Amino acid sequence: MSIYAMSDLHLAISDPDKTMEVFGNGWDNYMQRIKENCEAVLKEGDTLLMPGDISWVMYLKDGYEDFKFINDLPGKKIIGRGNHDYYWTTAKKLRDKFSEWGFDSLEIVRNNCIPVEDCLVTGTRGWKFPWDDDFSSEDRKILDRELIRIGLCARALADGDPEHRYRHILMLHYPPLSKDHEVTEFTEVIEKYDIDLCIYGHLHGRSHLKAFEGKRDGEGPLYRCVSGDFLKFKPLEIGRFETF
Repeated sequence: MSIYAMSDLHLAISDPDKTMEVFGNGWDNYMQRIKENCEAVLKEGDTLLMPGDISWVMYLKDGYEDFKFINDLPGKKIIGRGNHDYYWTTAKKLRDKFSEWGFDSLEIVRNNCIPVEDCLVTGTRGWKFPWDDDFSSEDRKILDRELIRIGLCARALADGDPEHRYRHILMLHYPPLSKDHEVTEFTEVIEKYDIDLCIYGHLHGRSHLKAFEGKRDGEGPLYRCVSGDFLKFKPLEIGRFETF
């Protein structure tokens, strides 16, 4: 049984007018590629971590086809929130709706801690930084809330495994490092709590050049970008790296 990761599926089965194929060849037939690649790689008993931007639907009630698509993929799926997941109001409402639909392979991560194999998984959305374009006073409020949430995530890992016997994984949607791959308020928390692996998405197209993968200064937490188009829509196995 293995752990994989892939974010930013941007499914548009429920709303075909929002397909990502308009953004160039890298997105050609992407939903079929996701299905084929996941079915080729994942097995029952595996887990797929999905840190955000799952579906384009605005309201959860309209998302049946998108979430059925995910539920039907092999293995368990752990879903986090992205900036385009407009359907996401509360984790409880998602869990209730998935239960109503009979989607029993989907779990929600939201400041909580979920055991997976020899790992503990937590997650939150993250947000843009003050040096990003169009950063506003409202963005500052959201960023401050997300800093609180990442603290809750880190403490959930620490409380769930005080002796750090398991590998600690943090799912974020936004990259936690600066555009120059320097320390931020997010990485300070990640490094303070000795999180082993941070996976993130959000980056597309030319923004892939901003992705940081590896360990800052060769030590500390491992960072991996798992945006769907960055991975060419093939889930990344994250539990087999010698450095992890």
